Parts: sequence; C-alpha cells; structure tokens
Amino acid sequence: MKEIYFARQPIYNRNLQIEGYELFYRQAETDTTAQFLDAEIATSQIVLNTVTEVGLEHVVGPHKAFINVARDFVLNGHLVGFGLPQLAFEVTADIVVDEPLLQALRELRQQGYHFVLDAYVDNEAYRALLEIADYVKLDLLTMTEQEVRRIVPPLRRRKVALMAERIETQDILDLCQTLGFDYFQGYYFSQPKLLKFQSIPTNQLAVLQLISKLHNPNIEIKAVELLISQDVSLTYKLLRYINSAYFNLPKRVDSIQRAVVLLGLKNIRSWVTLISLANIDSHRSDLITVALERAKMCELLADALKIKQKDVGFTVGLLSVLDVMTQAPMADILSALPLDEDINKALLHHEGPMGRILACTLAYERCDWDSLDTLGLEPSQINDIYMTALADAYQATYELLKG
Repeated sequence: MKEIYFARQPIYNRNLQIEGYELFYRQAETDTTAQFLDAEIATSQIVLNTVTEVGLEHVVGPHKAFINVARDFVLNGHLVGFGLPQLAFEVTADIVVDEPLLQALRELRQQGYHFVLDAYVDNEAYRALLEIADYVKLDLLTMTEQEVRRIVPPLRRRKVALMAERIETQDILDLCQTLGFDYFQGYYFSQPKLLKFQSIPTNQLAVLQLISKLHNPNIEIKAVELLISQDVSLTYKLLRYINSAYFNLPKRVDSIQRAVVLLGLKNIRSWVTLISLANIDSHRSDLITVALERAKMCELLADALKIKQKDVGFTVGLLSVLDVMTQAPMADILSALPLDEDINKALLHHEGPMGRILACTLAYERCDWDSLDTLGLEPSQINDIYMTALADAYQATYELLKG
C-alpha cells in the first residue's frame, strides 16, 4: 500500500484547550518541513488524504482541521464538495489577490466554507480579503509588539477571530492573551507531529480517462459510472467520499451508481481531478481484469437470482481483490470503508446472498467444482454468465489501457 504522510500542529483556544489542528503536507517520513514544488499538489494531497481516504475522525477527531490552500486550487473549483464545518482553508500570505479570486472565495463563503487569512499584514490586498475571513492569523515571530498592538484593534472591529501563530515564549503568549487573541499556535506549546497512514493506489490511466470524459459536455451519468467501476481503488475512494461526514447521509451508500447520481457531475469532476493532482501510483493491470471479471459475474448472478440491488453485487466483486492489490488483510481495509455489514460479511466470510454469489464466482474462477454452490441455477447458465463476464472484463481492460 502507498503511505500517506502529513504533520499536525495543535491550535489552542483561550482556555488553552485544543480547538483544532493545522495540517502540513509531507512527502516522506524523514521530512521535517514541506518539500514540494507545486502548492496546488500539496493542497490536494492533504484534502484528499484527510477527507476521502484517512477520514477526518482519524486525524483531528471532533476538532477542526486547518489546511493551506493555493490560488489555482480555489479558482479551478477543486474545493467544491469539501465544505465540511470541520475544515478551515488558510489563504496564504503570498497569494495573488484580484477580483476572480475574491469572487470565487465569496461564492464558497456563501456555501458555508470557512477561511483563514494566514500571516496577515496590513495592506490593501489583505484588507480586501477580510470580507471572506472567519479567522485572521498574525505571525508573532516576524512582527514587533508595536505592530501587533496597532493591527489588533481594527481587526477586532471586523469581528473576525484572531489567531496568534509561531508563539515561542511565555512573554509572547502573555502579550497575545492581554490583547484578547482567541486562538494560539506555536512551538511554545507543541511542534508539528508526523502522522502516517496507508493509502490504496489508484490506476492513473483510469483517472486520466475519467477526467477526459468528464470534460465532455455531453457525458452521461451512466458513462461516468462505467469508467469508475473499471478501477477498484476509484470505487473504494468514491464510496469513502460519499460516506464521509460531509454528506452526512442517513443511510450508507454501497453502489457506484447511487454514489454517482448523488454527487452529480460537478462534484465527481472535482473529486477525480483531486485524485489526479495527488499523483497516486498505478497498479497491476492483471488485477484490473480479475476485479472486473468478478464484479460483472456477481452482478449477472444477482440479476439471475432476481436480487434487486444487483449493482451491490458489482461492488462486492470489484472490491474482492483489495487484499491482493494492497497486500493487506481485507478486515483492515474494510475498517476504513464504511459499508453495510452485509457487504462486509460477504467480502470477509462469504455470508448472506451476496456472500454466496461471491463464493460461487470465486469457485468458478478457480475451477473448484467440489465447493461450487450453483445457487439453484443450471450449470449451463452459470457458464454463460462466466463467459459473458470474462468477455466484458477483457474488453473493459482493453478500453482502459489503450490510452
């Protein structure tokens, strides 16, 4: 599995209790600072990894997450679909401020997004950004006491929350408390702590093809569903995303079809572009074929048995190769993917209707006739289903890999 690294530094409230954490991109376990050439890629890595893969509950718990955001990331619409109350996006000090950026931030603010002005300085550009800010950060390491005392009163009148960053001594903390700062951050309290998680690799060809299709104005939902279903990890990430706290759905979504319909093309486009920007590695093409073969056979068997949710059968078959693909126990993988217990039982223990269908598919794939459960179907019918699934899988793999 691919390893995910980022650092986390606490932000404290007036009672010196943790309000949230600022998250920093890290490329490797040995990094102590962010090493990257493209701020947009770094931002996409953190947003994607925290929200759609690791899960905010594992990174910040019930607290807020503060993430730096690049100008192009905002203007290109990549924040769409990530308006979680827990997330606050930090507009960096070197960002170019103009009307297109202000308009984009205004629209996001109206949709409930939260923004921080990082390393605030009293200039025209930053004053223009105050209208979209929930928080303003002052860098106490670069500012004199006189500057801080001058800037704080007018900011107070703007009714934004004041955050002091890079607090390194008790004297600086005392000053910030005297001036009524709301939040505090710095080495005086804690240095950034490195966190490491596991990520499932994505087939970059599938991602690039999907991006290309999504930018076709005549694309249909069914075509998007088909492209996503051709890659196991895209399916995994999509279901992880749609079941995240952002959507807060009353019932878990277990099928690609329903996830695509609920998200809509705009959100799907943003989500897939994030995955592409994050530059996740590709995996073996032979496993793609096996996954598609199992998915199609499970779907066709469910249809033959008159099971209404045959698309769930496709999902079960597709995800059945995750343990081989990631070289990790299936139970560990499923613990990070919020699926209904019936699907978990099908994948882990071959229990329930979908579990029996998966067991039948695996036995037929391996020519294990002694343990084959025909599910009440004629052997010739199962053979026809298998041959259809095999042909569809090879055709889909060819379409995927031909570029």
